[in-house]
Amino acid sequence: MVGPGAGGNATASAVLGDITDIAKTRPGTQQVPVLGRPAHLLEPYRRAQMRSHEGGYFIRLTVVDRTGVFASIATRMADNNISLESIVQRSEHAAADAPVTIILVTHATMEDAVRKAVAAIRSEGYLVGEPQVIRIERPKTV
Repeated sequence: MVGPGAGGNATASAVLGDITDIAKTRPGTQQVPVLGRPAHLLEPYRRAQMRSHEGGYFIRLTVVDRTGVFASIATRMADNNISLESIVQRSEHAAADAPVTIILVTHATMEDAVRKAVAAIRSEGYLVGEPQVIRIERPKTV
C-alpha cells in the first residue's frame, strides 16, 4: 500500500496494526484485550518527575556586563556538576554595566541540577530579567 499520510513507517505500522486487530477478532467479540491484557490488570499510571529528566539544556541569560560574571556562571554550573558543551557571549561594545546575552548549551545533565544552578545565578545579583531554560531532546545513539 502506498499513499499520502503520516509517513511511510508510521502509516505502514498503523495499517498493519489495524489488520492485526481485525484478524484477532470475530464479529461482535474481541478475543484479545486492548494493549494485550485486560484493563483491570493494567498498572496504574505514574507520572514521571520532570526534575529527574536527563538531557541537554539551552540556557539564555541576560546579565550585566562586568568582570567576573562569565566566570561566576561557569562556577555555578561546575558546582552542580553541569558540563558545558558551549558558552557564547556576544558584546556590541555597549556601555559599562550594560546588559548582554550569554547562551549556554549543556551536555546531558539532570534538570534538577540545571534548576539549582540557575537559582544560584539568580542570587548573584548580575542577572537582568528571567533566564530562559529549554530542554534539548536528542535521539539516543546505540
